[in-house]
Amino acid sequence: MPQRISIQGAVTIPFQDQTLPKQPIIYRTYKTRYIGLLAIVILNIASGFVWLTYSAVPAQAMAFLNCTGFVINLTSILYFIAYVLMTPISGWMCERHGIQRSLIFGATLQIVGSWIRFVGTLVDSTPQQPEGRLALTLVGQVIAAAAQPFFMNVPPKYAAVWFSEHGRATATMIGSVSSSFAAALAQLVVPAITIDADSVKRTVLICAIISIAALFPNLLIAERPPTPPSPSAAEALLRTKEEPFLISLKKALTNPQFLLMMLVFGTFTACFSSFTALIAQFTAPYGYTSSEAGYFGAAMIFSGLLGACISVPLLDKFKHFNGFSKIMVIVSSAMFVTLIFAIRRNLSGGIMAISVILGISGFSVLPAGLEYGVEITYPVTPASSTSLLWGFSQLLTVIFLIILGVLQNDDLSATKGINPPMIFIAIWAIVFGVVPMFMIKIQYLRAEAEEAMRQREKSCHQQQEVPLAREC
Repeated sequence: MPQRISIQGAVTIPFQDQTLPKQPIIYRTYKTRYIGLLAIVILNIASGFVWLTYSAVPAQAMAFLNCTGFVINLTSILYFIAYVLMTPISGWMCERHGIQRSLIFGATLQIVGSWIRFVGTLVDSTPQQPEGRLALTLVGQVIAAAAQPFFMNVPPKYAAVWFSEHGRATATMIGSVSSSFAAALAQLVVPAITIDADSVKRTVLICAIISIAALFPNLLIAERPPTPPSPSAAEALLRTKEEPFLISLKKALTNPQFLLMMLVFGTFTACFSSFTALIAQFTAPYGYTSSEAGYFGAAMIFSGLLGACISVPLLDKFKHFNGFSKIMVIVSSAMFVTLIFAIRRNLSGGIMAISVILGISGFSVLPAGLEYGVEITYPVTPASSTSLLWGFSQLLTVIFLIILGVLQNDDLSATKGINPPMIFIAIWAIVFGVVPMFMIKIQYLRAEAEEAMRQREKSCHQQQEVPLAREC
């Protein structure tokens, strides 16, 4: 009869080997892990192009679809709404059916939605009868939007299974910020290839082709490595059945420290997302063009990507997620406060400088927050904590977009220099970002568990008993 292994925090499962090894498990990583990470990045890039196909070129899109600006904004808002609705499903599928199947399912949704949009471009549309093209466009946009959480929620889970403790945060950073990189890239490329209303059809076709191309790298992903890269990954690899997703969600939602982290993460994600989306509206009363506003947003995104590439590998080495996040949320909040006074006429240099600092501080918080969310909820599965963090942040973003739209007052901004949306963002960032961040207690449960398992393995080996993850 096969022996049974008991793992703390996991189910009891049979171990099939008749003779248990007498040597410690050797943790190793495989170069193929980068294939999966690249596949996630490519999917996020494709998602960014599909998401911003119309909102990156509103004038051309309105002429092509014969619709109002509200409908063009709706194509973007649908992505946030669909994300909130599909986040629980994507998390459940990732845990139940595995990373590869979850990614392939999301990629398939994106392909179907993208090609429905293209079919819509073949339908005649006039100002008197725009319904057919518009209906297919919105249906395709909703289906494609439903795919996004399958790509954005998976990086921490993939990093936990394939990367060691010295590379997890970097892998999470690359996978997570790829969606922001995609948005910046789409904002540059889509306007360049969409010259007029007639070229919108070509752009939609290109995005549909990109969605198909993004599927193929996922076919090369292995579900899990042959041997574990870390003690926590070894524990996950020994399980034959993951903990039910709803139970994992319940554990995370009843963790006070995680709830604080969720509020902080959601606050700053919503602040950055809404600021990026509406920066043209915030600056227009002061005489800045849409192109200039685009430069501010691009500066924030690209500087943020550069800052994350530098800071997150250091986090991988030193593991000070909590302390680092506190510093970054203070800097970010200070920049939002400064923008209240900096968004003025003929101060483009100052706005650009603040955007750069804001990008560096803000984008560094995202991967650090995702990794710290996994740490303080361990042994809850990474897909559960990540789904909650991203889902709440997207819901908050939708609420922000509505509130900021109501608060926007061009006359007040132009005559008295008062910018109500920026005041709202700054106050919210301080009250619901900085304050809760300093209420979070330092907890590195996964790191502590891994160190305990390493010590246990060493002790068991000295006693010539079974090594890691088996009862000594």
